[in-house]
Amino acid sequence: MAQAVLGFNEQLERIGEVAVVVLVGGLLAASQMPLEAIWFVPLLLLVIRPLSVWLGLLGSHSSGSQRWLIAWFGIRGIGSVYYLAYAVHYGIEPALAGRIAALVLTTVAVSIVVHGISVTPLMRRYRSKQPEPQRGQVVESS
Repeated sequence: MAQAVLGFNEQLERIGEVAVVVLVGGLLAASQMPLEAIWFVPLLLLVIRPLSVWLGLLGSHSSGSQRWLIAWFGIRGIGSVYYLAYAVHYGIEPALAGRIAALVLTTVAVSIVVHGISVTPLMRRYRSKQPEPQRGQVVESS
């Protein structure tokens, strides 16, 4: 029973993610890409997030390749939309809210595309470098 509930929750989460991604796409179509996105998105995806993940994983038992994968893919960025909604709800200046919203939506859209394109080759490469478990050996998941 617990497995069925867990499976249902995972499917519900995926449906929710798809709905949010479709919503982001619709909102992005209604806004213009801000000029700040030209430097901000690469800085965030290539420097800030990887560096913060690397620092956050110091002292962990993860391997270097695991750290790089986590640093590249990071956590699901859709939380940015929730933080944006929080800021808008609690009275951020409307003009600033529009600029930040366009930047957040652009960042999320670029992240979805770039990480979606890179996930298969990077995970294939990661798996190819992992030792094959021997028959009867228990594989630990990190």
